[in-house]
Amino acid sequence: MCLHCHAQCEETNSFCGMDRLIERSRRTSVLSRRYRGHLWKFASSSLDFDDSSLQYLRKKSFFKTLPGIDRDRYVGWVNHVLRLHQAHTTDGFKNVKRLSLDFNPIFQKVYRGYYTLPTQIPHGYSLDSLTNLCLSYVEVIGEVLNYILSNCPCIEALHVESSASLVNLKPSRPLLKLKHLEILRCVFLKEIEISAVNLVSFKYFGLKIRLHLGDVPSLVDVSVEGLYASYFVQKCCPISSYLSQLQTIVLDVYVERFPKFPELRNLRQLTLIVSSYLASSLLCCTSMLKAPPFLHKFTLELIGLDNALGTIKEKKAKYPHQCLKMLELIGFVGGTLDMELVLDVLINALSLEAIIIDTRIPFRKHISDLKKKLTAIARARQLETTLLPGIKMVIV
Repeated sequence: MCLHCHAQCEETNSFCGMDRLIERSRRTSVLSRRYRGHLWKFASSSLDFDDSSLQYLRKKSFFKTLPGIDRDRYVGWVNHVLRLHQAHTTDGFKNVKRLSLDFNPIFQKVYRGYYTLPTQIPHGYSLDSLTNLCLSYVEVIGEVLNYILSNCPCIEALHVESSASLVNLKPSRPLLKLKHLEILRCVFLKEIEISAVNLVSFKYFGLKIRLHLGDVPSLVDVSVEGLYASYFVQKCCPISSYLSQLQTIVLDVYVERFPKFPELRNLRQLTLIVSSYLASSLLCCTSMLKAPPFLHKFTLELIGLDNALGTIKEKKAKYPHQCLKMLELIGFVGGTLDMELVLDVLINALSLEAIIIDTRIPFRKHISDLKKKLTAIARARQLETTLLPGIKMVIV
């Protein structure tokens, strides 16, 4: 008998709509309890193995007295999950689309060294679906990485960082779908030879190497840091021949060895990482703005500046920057050199819309000298009073 519409249901001798809803809900609840512990096995989304609980347990004396047991349990747990998982594909593991292994010791409570990628690829794991591969602080020899890449027809992005075992990167097949390549701080690397006709971006941080990327007509984004940057500046590396097509450049330079480039008509964003120890001026940085006539954003990461403030001479416009809309200074201290540089840009950038002043230390933004930071902020606010109407300043 229906408790919600008693009279009608006595006549019809049937469940009303409300009773049907309650009964359906009860049955669904039973099914939910029965299957909710198993449905994840068929999910095709990412599998994210979070070891935060193990990080907590490492603080306990039990785990301190038994070195490695927490890591063994973590590995056992991951293996157990993978054995249970039954989906045909997943974004994050097994017939993987995106695989990221990051063993950066900064994020480890107890440093146990790098992880070494096995020299044998396990049977039963397909590489056909892999599109993104990131190996950070993972030891991988060239033969293994080359084998992986040569069997990844869909690979679109490759990031390898801080692998001392990597000496040669030479896949045996063209990587026709590779669009993004980043090789950082692999100190013993000697050679990169990749055929990637659809490569869009390339980032390299390290020493001089033999580099061959083949024909890269789509390359528009290049970042070169470390000692290899000087070869790029001197136009001694292969990617220097693609300067005219680049839209974004990130370059690590020293003030006394500043680059001189031909006209870069396609360049829209330029970032210079400038080591300015003992520099007498930074105005050579703004002279770089003569090369790209249609530049929209100019970023300077300033390293090693002194915040002493002396006399700043008034400058006149020399190289009007017709299209520059944004100036970003990272590592601003409010000293003579960076204050002088900002004023020079203000005079020459006729279309400037915004200035971002970041007083944090480049690469170490979690470290701060409070006194210097407050001084830098105060001097940035002094600059703000000189801005023309329509120019916005953001101070960090």
